[in-house]
Amino acid sequence: MNIRVMISLIILIIILSLLLYNNSQISNIKISKVNIESSKLKNSLRISQITDFHSNDKIDLGDLYNKLHEYNPHVIMLTGDIIDFKTRDLNLAFSLIDKLHELNKPIYYVSGNHELRNPLINEFHKGLMDRGVIIAEDKALDLKINEDDIRILGAGFLYESWDYNKLYEDIDDISYNILLSHSPNRPIWYLHEEIDLILSGHTHGGQIRLPFVGGVVSPGEGLFPKYDKGIMEIDDNTLLYIDSGLGNSLLPIRFLNQVQISEIRIN
Repeated sequence: MNIRVMISLIILIIILSLLLYNNSQISNIKISKVNIESSKLKNSLRISQITDFHSNDKIDLGDLYNKLHEYNPHVIMLTGDIIDFKTRDLNLAFSLIDKLHELNKPIYYVSGNHELRNPLINEFHKGLMDRGVIIAEDKALDLKINEDDIRILGAGFLYESWDYNKLYEDIDDISYNILLSHSPNRPIWYLHEEIDLILSGHTHGGQIRLPFVGGVVSPGEGLFPKYDKGIMEIDDNTLLYIDSGLGNSLLPIRFLNQVQISEIRIN
């Protein structure tokens, strides 16, 4: 075998390996387990967070259902971009919601930037409501789980200071206060001291991650973003958790950043 043939075979093997690796990264669901402590709760609260699905047809919805069923969350949080701005067939997104509905758990949703850019947003939101999903955007909603009072606050993607002030009007220090916001950026700017936990998506964890560096690029933050993925303290009272999501934008590429859902346990 001459050197040119050998080099060509090596290059071909590398390309095929990368394609197989990427296919695994964009289709096989990882579970991110998050444990939080809070003195506000008498019992453990289990949350499943799903974000940035982008109508990803590589996801096995049966596998997703089995993972959620095994965890048995008290509540499911959808933090936006369930559809992509290019989505014109809503059936896949509705199939996801139908699977979640089988769990018979309350489901809360806020919009992402891709829903806002999609001309079918009203049809999509109607389909969510028809399937029992609670659209939490612009609302502060109370939820009782066992003996614990949970307040869910839903922020729109384009919220500014006035919107947040209105959302925070009746907030108190008794309930465990969860803010749902597709983007992590604005709630950090307009944070209220009584917010216990912010759940976000949007960043895709950078989609491509590098060892010891993290996400390469994130919308709204640019290169090597500070807020890209995982849990972090914003101040003494508030935790921010960013899930890197189930889908992709621009290109179906993931590197060291497998698609995921999150199992959040607040003890």
